[in-house]
Amino acid sequence: MPSSFLQSPEWEEFQRSLGRATSRESGILFIRHLLPMGRHYLYCPRPVVSAERLMRAQVAARAGGAVFLKIDPSEISFSSVTQAPAGRTIQPRQTVVMDLTKSEESLLAAMHGKTRYNIRLAARKGVSIRQGRSRAGEVETFWRLLQETAARDGFRTHPRAYYEKLLAVNSDRFSNELFFAEYNGNPVAAALINFYRDGASGGCATYLHGASSREYKEVAAPQLLHWHIAEEARRRGFYSYDFWGIDAARWPGLTRFKQGFGGTAVTYPPSIEIAYRPVSYAAYRLWKRFWRR
Repeated sequence: MPSSFLQSPEWEEFQRSLGRATSRESGILFIRHLLPMGRHYLYCPRPVVSAERLMRAQVAARAGGAVFLKIDPSEISFSSVTQAPAGRTIQPRQTVVMDLTKSEESLLAAMHGKTRYNIRLAARKGVSIRQGRSRAGEVETFWRLLQETAARDGFRTHPRAYYEKLLAVNSDRFSNELFFAEYNGNPVAAALINFYRDGASGGCATYLHGASSREYKEVAAPQLLHWHIAEEARRRGFYSYDFWGIDAARWPGLTRFKQGFGGTAVTYPPSIEIAYRPVSYAAYRLWKRFWRR
């Protein structure tokens, strides 16, 4: 399995820009997350977990005074992992991935008929797609659409500075980029996309954050937006487009939207949580259950 962008040096740079300490053990990235009362835990996003890596990670976490170690694996390469009840993963447990090595005709044919219709409808209605430049005005446009979407759909966003710092981290193999769908000159949908090549594969484009307006909903701009992004990723030579998270119970509408593009469903292993300070860990889980849902 190709390495995730969440294990890249660029993602580590981004985490440090947020004020989080990082470290590497056996080649995998650990991020220090603060807890109340001066405590912390170590988090590892999307590594391939081997028995040796897990052992070394536990030694590092215990020696550093972590309350617990949390890992959202991309793959577990051995059969037995002892873990505490992990609850929800930080990263999405399931996702949908389009295979961009297929032809345009094959990709369209694999879509749900309604998605394919809406792509063509948006094009006929004159919806246009453009790439943002990460300038202050365009970040403001994305932020405004994101706030509207969050208020409508009932989810919490990161602070605006989070997205600004995310867009600021770029290299020749890693970039975070904005794309907008416009109708009659008005931005009606937006997406923040990660493009990453790890050297071991053709690279993956990942849909990190999205937003849309209720205005002009009938022109189906989001469908054309994501088809354009998939085409752009293919043009750049990327092999896959990851829609980054489905959950039919928690996000039924968003899940149907993403599944409509006809990709392959991927399910990751459950989180690994290993506690080193049982009392603090129990208090943390209680806090998460009742106050930080």
